[in-house]
Parts: sequence; C-alpha cells; structure tokens
Amino acid sequence: MTPEGFAFPDDPEKLVVTFDEGVPVAIDGETVTLLEAFQQVNRRIGAFGLKGREIYEGPGAAALVTAHEELEKVSLGQVSGEVRLILHRGNVVVNSARDERALYDFTTGATFDRSVA
Repeated sequence: MTPEGFAFPDDPEKLVVTFDEGVPVAIDGETVTLLEAFQQVNRRIGAFGLKGREIYEGPGAAALVTAHEELEKVSLGQVSGEVRLILHRGNVVVNSARDERALYDFTTGATFDRSVA
C-alpha cells in the first residue's frame, strides 16, 4: 500500500550496478564500498516507494540480490560484470546483465568463442 500523499516519480530512473566477484563495487560508475552500495541503492529505490519480499526497510538489498542473481545467469565462474536496473512506478526491472567473460555475445546473438573451450 502506498502511503497517503505519496506520488511515484513519473520518469523511470536507470541504475547500473557493477559487481566484482559477486560484490557490488560501483553504482553508476562511482566506486563504493559494500555498505555504500546498500545505502545508495536503498535511498534511490526508497524514492520510488518500493518494498520487496517483506523487506520494508531495505528494498535496496532486495534489488541488489535480484541484480546479482541475473548476473549469475550470464557469468562464468566468478560473478563479475554490470547489471542495469530500471526503477519505475513501484517496480525494479533488470534491463540487462553483462559479463565480459560470458560465452554468449549479446551484441551479435548466440555465438560461442571456441578459444575458451
């Protein structure tokens, strides 16, 4: 339920989370500690009134876990790369997840670099 008098921002906000070996290390290209990552994402998502899976005081944590899970789907071994999120009208949506070492080339389609085999 949205608090009385609360209005969602009209325009979506984009957020890029960079992970290194599974740990968020940058938000929108700005280097952060783990604590700073949680604080920044929580503050930005809080502006959209988001609540995730009964995590009412830490929606940023739920968003970072979701971003990490999406990155795991495209990563090889170490979970390192970028996840782009869109915050809009009460939702967090993963727009893309990218790992430079992934076998799938998102720019050209399903290709496989046989040199890594």
